[in-house]
Amino acid sequence: MLKTEQKKKVLYISYDGIMEPLGYSQVLKYLEHLSTDFDITLISYEKSSSRIINKDFLQMKQYCIEKKINWEPKKYQQGLFLISHLINITSIFFSPFFQMAKNRHQIIHIRSYMPGLGILFLKTLFDFKFIFDIRGFWADEKVDRLGWSKDSLKYKFFKKLETKLIKRADIVVTLTEASKEYIHNKYQKSTNSVKVIRTCVDFTEFYIDKQSLNTFNPSSKLVIGYLGSIDTAYDFNSFLNLIRGLEIRSLKIHLKILSKTTPEIVLNYLKINNLEHLKHEVLFLNRDQLSKEINQFDLLGFALKPSFSLIASMPTKIGESLACGTPIICNNFNKDIEKMIDLDQIGVLYDFTKDLDQENYEKIISIIKDKSTPNRCHEFSKKYFSLQLGVKEYCEIYKNL
Repeated sequence: MLKTEQKKKVLYISYDGIMEPLGYSQVLKYLEHLSTDFDITLISYEKSSSRIINKDFLQMKQYCIEKKINWEPKKYQQGLFLISHLINITSIFFSPFFQMAKNRHQIIHIRSYMPGLGILFLKTLFDFKFIFDIRGFWADEKVDRLGWSKDSLKYKFFKKLETKLIKRADIVVTLTEASKEYIHNKYQKSTNSVKVIRTCVDFTEFYIDKQSLNTFNPSSKLVIGYLGSIDTAYDFNSFLNLIRGLEIRSLKIHLKILSKTTPEIVLNYLKINNLEHLKHEVLFLNRDQLSKEINQFDLLGFALKPSFSLIASMPTKIGESLACGTPIICNNFNKDIEKMIDLDQIGVLYDFTKDLDQENYEKIISIIKDKSTPNRCHEFSKKYFSLQLGVKEYCEIYKNL
């Protein structure tokens, strides 16, 4: 361990709040380990409901103190449209400025694009190393999922910002090898300055705890799991096309949906697909309850809508499901997932727009019946989605800057 006075000072800026599941798992869980060797200051933007001084907020504040993370939470303004955006943007400029003026951090690490709004300004005032953790091609995701126009000023602005941030960054971190190759080719960024660190899993939270590893009997209940959003990037209707194909083969399907969506919305989807009779549950669970539920799945499935931005996508649910020993079924959304599933037999690649044929049906049943599947999935998750691996890679980046 480095002596306290010798620790590099790192300013980490996240537009995702650590009181939310994504910020907790993909920001805080890394930093609590990195804070052993680095002097970490975290600026995060917390939703108003979480930012109010309450029991959960005070517990998080105390937790960060114990982990030696200097947490500087900012209130994420929402509800006033333009005024809210202006307040948030002003904070993005000035909060890092005051931190740099006060502490002279040697490294600034930003997560996604919005914190990058103030980076070029800071670069004119302070000397620091800069890490751009892209988490995906954000502006293109807005086009693909939320209907932004590529002709709009906001799209063009953020694409120009993307170019400047990637070129100015000492290190770019991305989720996939496919996006690393794209960044190298498009921006002439050296491969040594682009690192792939996937969404990582804490194995103290997600682990194998199967109630039964008996051979699956096609006449018994088949539990299909679904985790997360059913809209924007995801095509839930196409996913249900698979469910219908399995049901036609006289399988007793039990669909478990772990999501913030409502039972009414799910039922509407089922009715559209003539599946309103299907046995199903819609649950919104605390994070500490997810592992137990995922362990009850025979298979976890999802269908991503084809788009350019998927080149940089690696959903968190993949590592979490595999950590629980549950194989996945998904469409071939980029080269990384294709390579993983084809070579390591951790699931099934499937075109959800087509009817389920015999070949794919047999693949699904085969991987579910295989007693070695849970351990194979878990070991794969440890090899490629481990929190410890991610921490080690970030630690090396920080030390070498």
